[in-house]
Amino acid sequence: MTLAGLLNNAWMLACRREAMAFAAATRRVAASQNEILGNVLRRNRDTHFGRTHSFASIRNPSEYQRRVPLMRYADYADAIQWISEGKQAVLTQDPVEVLEPTSGTTGSASGRKLIPFTRSLRAQFQRAVAAWMFDLLRHRPAIRRGRAYWSISPALGGDRRTPGGVRIGFDADADYLGSTGRWILRRLMATPDAVSKLPDIEAFRYITLRFLLAADDLTLMSIWSPTFLPALLGPLEPWADRLCVDLRTGRLDPPTAIPAELRRGLALLARPRRADELRAIFRASAPLADKLRQAWPRLSLISCWADAAAAHYLPPLRALFPQVEWQPKGLLATEGCVSFPLLDRAGPVLAVRSHFFEFAEVASTEAAAPRLAHQLDAGGRYGVILTTAGGLYRYQLDDLVEVCGFENQCPLLRFLGKMDGVSDQVGEKLAEPFVRSVLSAVFDRHCLAPTFAMLVPVDSRPPRYRLYVQAPAPFDRRAIAAEVDAELRANPHYDYAVRLGQLGAAEVVSLHPGGPSAWGVYERECVARGMRAGNVKPTMLDHRPDWSTIFDPLAL
Repeated sequence: MTLAGLLNNAWMLACRREAMAFAAATRRVAASQNEILGNVLRRNRDTHFGRTHSFASIRNPSEYQRRVPLMRYADYADAIQWISEGKQAVLTQDPVEVLEPTSGTTGSASGRKLIPFTRSLRAQFQRAVAAWMFDLLRHRPAIRRGRAYWSISPALGGDRRTPGGVRIGFDADADYLGSTGRWILRRLMATPDAVSKLPDIEAFRYITLRFLLAADDLTLMSIWSPTFLPALLGPLEPWADRLCVDLRTGRLDPPTAIPAELRRGLALLARPRRADELRAIFRASAPLADKLRQAWPRLSLISCWADAAAAHYLPPLRALFPQVEWQPKGLLATEGCVSFPLLDRAGPVLAVRSHFFEFAEVASTEAAAPRLAHQLDAGGRYGVILTTAGGLYRYQLDDLVEVCGFENQCPLLRFLGKMDGVSDQVGEKLAEPFVRSVLSAVFDRHCLAPTFAMLVPVDSRPPRYRLYVQAPAPFDRRAIAAEVDAELRANPHYDYAVRLGQLGAAEVVSLHPGGPSAWGVYERECVARGMRAGNVKPTMLDHRPDWSTIFDPLAL
């Protein structure tokens, strides 16, 4: 057995205990959830938040719902500021190890949120990962015979800390895992940790491809957006000869320079036989899909998003890997893990041993108390509310899910999209308050007072955002497009997606000032789609992808 086989078997065995505990929890969902909530409240009763909300006297979920209000990120702004200044026991008794950045939604004008990560929160993530990986490795033994490519964290680079010394962002993807999983995964990953620290996106892409091409035993790819791999593989054929030379000689010659201190973590042995094999593959006149199959003959499964907006971008990726099995990912946010996939189920299963969950009924009145995990109905649609060991209590995630079945008593959840008007084509999560602040700042600088302005996602290759502007006076369309795109990059995941090629740069289309009122067109279209005229509110971001067909005929 190969070293990869031994490591994968060891990882599967290490995950077995948690997988068995999870299977048992699916048969006693209410009791399992009560235990998780009780543990979180007991552990954090002496924190600032715990004392404020009398955690010590809360005895059951109903009391918890009465004592603690539903909250959003803005409600934690002061607490996270105190944590960043170095204060302890603010939200959790456990010290905050990392403030992990993610894109802002409601309540984050900067386009970025900082989510506190503790050791206990990391353990909650690990439970879901362990149950998922045990199921996958046990039932797909071909995956155990080789290495894997995991793409989790953006390649943003840089050692960042708050004024109080709290680290911002994990150093590497494997840092989400426990010590055993981290040790094993780092030896199974086809790319080393140092790749994630590369500051230049072209170097990141080139070096990632170099390590992947060296991995002739690649069996698993775990990515997020289905747009990621086409963007990564786009320059593969033009760079093929150069990559093969590097592989033959053991050198590293990316198209852009990389810091000398990073080269030590990017060492790669010369592989002349593998280089000759790949050169022959990529010089042939076969379709790219055939070349990829020959380059990675053992690749058996790719895990990625496949629900909501991501479903639209899955067919082009499937065409590149027609022989590979696909597993849709569950719903995992920086704030917490909501669900994870199990093979041959109707949808991902609720991570019932990770956090305490509540679910707001979409069709109910605001006064209705959210349901608990064991109270969900088949076919019901709900907004997700988390309580985690990282200090987020009754946190409204604004993700919409639908119950598509059950694993024993545990609901299977299909992700439907965002509830709060957030646009999320490839993981960038642009929120309307953030977009509104960007556009207002740009318009002010140009002394522009448009009668209509709205940013919309556009189904192009690659996908991008288009700003439709109707104004009484002419304006510099290109300058505004450049400034809007630059301002949107304050959102780290938008910036990452554009740099990687998953999103194209934002563009601007000027609507004829003498033509029909763009606002009137928008209002009529919303009414035609079922909204009441009185409920159509002005917005500077609409996440629906078909507005280009409505507004392009009005273009100047």
